[in-house]
Amino acid sequence: MQRIISSMVVLFFAVAVLGCQSMGEKTKSGALLGGLIGAGAGGIIGHQSGHGLGGAAIGAAAGAIGGGLIGNQLDKADQQSKENNPNHLGILGIVDMTSKGVPADVIIDEIQRTKSVYNLTSETIDYLKKNNVSNKVIDAMLATVK
Repeated sequence: MQRIISSMVVLFFAVAVLGCQSMGEKTKSGALLGGLIGAGAGGIIGHQSGHGLGGAAIGAAAGAIGGGLIGNQLDKADQQSKENNPNHLGILGIVDMTSKGVPADVIIDEIQRTKSVYNLTSETIDYLKKNNVSNKVIDAMLATVK
């Protein structure tokens, strides 16, 4: 019975995450990644009490919800910025430039050239830091808020 419930929960979240056309890409990615990490952590924790599958299902659900919420915040921030400024340099663009080795000063110049504005949440700042965006760039992004 536990396996059936676990399978149904995982299937439900897979369909919800992958099938919803209205979700932004960051929401989908966050929910999927959060679900996978949560399933792994929940399975390990649940295994120690003899309920590995149940723990994995609960972890997947919690991780998918948490990851989806963070991804949704990133999607909303990018959408709002694009509506206000079609030349806006999005968060993913900054992460991409960083991963390609573009110097911080060049990224900051691009932020200023495009007149991009960022309303960064603590989750977004954590995301930027995890993706090696320099504190100098993050400070420049924080300085754009009016």
